Amino acid sequence: MRWGRGTRNGSGTELIAYRPEDRRADTRHGQRDGRKRIPSFTTLAEQAEAAARISTPYQDELTHTGAYEISEQYGLFVDRANGLRDQVARLRAALVTDLESIERGREALTAAEAPLTEDELQPRSPHELPIAGTPALHGRRATMREQRIAAARQELDRRRSAADERRQAISAANARIDQEFAQTQARARRLADYYVLRIAAYWDAVVQTHPDGRSLSSLLPAVSLRLPPWVDGTCQDGVITVPEPMEVTR
Repeated sequence: MRWGRGTRNGSGTELIAYRPEDRRADTRHGQRDGRKRIPSFTTLAEQAEAAARISTPYQDELTHTGAYEISEQYGLFVDRANGLRDQVARLRAALVTDLESIERGREALTAAEAPLTEDELQPRSPHELPIAGTPALHGRRATMREQRIAAARQELDRRRSAADERRQAISAANARIDQEFAQTQARARRLADYYVLRIAAYWDAVVQTHPDGRSLSSLLPAVSLRLPPWVDGTCQDGVITVPEPMEVTR
């Protein structure tokens, strides 16, 4: 397989600009290895024939550095996500309290909606004695009952609104975790692309200075950087799902 730069499949992420100091380092190491015949054409041909991994110490260094930086990005995400998950845990605990409060509010509303009792229809002061047993006293008590029901219903609505706000806060925190994860995946892909670019530039320099460079280039495979499984995972409501590893068939 002829050597060339690898591509990301549909990543759609903007590449990191090739830093001049990295370009110089990659070119310098490539030219040095090329002049030293690293790798030799014979070694490379044997590796290609055996379908073995083709690399050099400098490529390994770039690969390990890229993998480390990608791992660092995931570590930073985990720190941010843990803070958000702690927030979600507190919100969920508060929501449990909210739901208990709503249940008490329902009970209070049910009690407020109970029919007037005979005791409630009795005069409560000397001023009410003249209207005892009349529609006027009954109307007064009915008005008080309606006010009691309205107050209980308003309080229940307030408690329900508080619970709804808590649910929205939980959803927002989980959505933030999802967003942070997607951004971390994008950064990981950009870093992978960047180190593929560096490795490709290094091999360009190797081929240009290697005595067998022309023959060498025909044996080099496409440059790639293996990404950790989480880069192809999903995050829904703060829960990360990593795809099952694919079975490799030969």
